[in-house]
Amino acid sequence: MADLALDTSTSYLSLAVVKDDITLYEKNVYSLKLHSVLLPDEIEKALKITRERIERIFVAIGPGSFTGLRVGLSLVKGIALAGDIPVIGVPTFDGLAYNIPPEGKLLIIMRYRLSKTYYAKYRANSNRWICEKIDVAEVTELPELVTDERIAIVKEHNYREIAYMFQNPVFIVPRASLLVIPGREKEPEVLENLVPLYIEPPEAERIKNL
Repeated sequence: MADLALDTSTSYLSLAVVKDDITLYEKNVYSLKLHSVLLPDEIEKALKITRERIERIFVAIGPGSFTGLRVGLSLVKGIALAGDIPVIGVPTFDGLAYNIPPEGKLLIIMRYRLSKTYYAKYRANSNRWICEKIDVAEVTELPELVTDERIAIVKEHNYREIAYMFQNPVFIVPRASLLVIPGREKEPEVLENLVPLYIEPPEAERIKNL
């Protein structure tokens, strides 16, 4: 028995099969808006290669791409219902943080519109990252957020255009296997309550309410 982990919250489709803290299989695909096309086949391929039955599913819940999150969560719910498999939802930034060894403080930035970013602040404690804040900021506001944190920028939406604002930023991408690290401490979700973590309303809803 092994764990399946999925992250569809960015332009990268990431999935992994993890057993006893060992990553048996992991694949990251820069798929833009093709998650719904690629994901079912990629899951089937991963399970055939590893020959493992799934014990739990870890899934990134956002913030991130509104469409990507809906695709990932819908598929996960279908798999969970069909196989009676527990699902653990993990905030996207909680997985991203473990691209960096837990030490000191960390600021993660993800651009999602021309002028806007999601960001999250973390501090290290007992070899774990503890999230202190997840929010939205204008690109022009980013330098004001920094105190003494290390800077990690997600490779998303012209990310290099904001890199010049900081000294020695680290560039990161989602890795589904990393969702398992913070996810171990969480209880399985009630599927009806498993929804995307939206910091802002979807674009269509925002325009509708103008």
